Amino acid sequence: MFEMLIRRGVAFFIDFILLLLIFYGNAQFIFTSFDNAGQTFGLQVVIAMIMLQLIYVFIYFIYIPVRMPGQTVGKRIMKIKEVKQNQKEMTVSDYFKRDFLLKFLLSSMTSGFVVIFNAILLTYQSIRKQPLRAFQDYVMKTDVIKVTK
Repeated sequence: MFEMLIRRGVAFFIDFILLLLIFYGNAQFIFTSFDNAGQTFGLQVVIAMIMLQLIYVFIYFIYIPVRMPGQTVGKRIMKIKEVKQNQKEMTVSDYFKRDFLLKFLLSSMTSGFVVIFNAILLTYQSIRKQPLRAFQDYVMKTDVIKVTK
């Protein structure tokens, strides 16, 4: 169980860093594209940045896991993947609900509380030698498993 905790933690960290770099690059692009000679940015700039970031999140958490079944870049590097509890592959709808709504959006709306809650929950389960299941795994009836290939 501890090995899986480390794998999930490192995969999360890799995905977090990649998204942070993408968001930073996006912000730099928007700020240079809409440069108003030192004036404050208007609503159109904020909306453009939010829309681009949502597109990146959709690509990262929905398109990539569909193309690399159950894996983001971090999960692929750490050789783990998301599956339904019956070990079947997840659908686009499942990825949308699990990764976009329950992970990204809920974490954003709660200022990261869900991330902290998941870290505590997974650590507790690891100590108790229980199967590791995060909040979104319970809600969506999914598991993160080690890839055996």
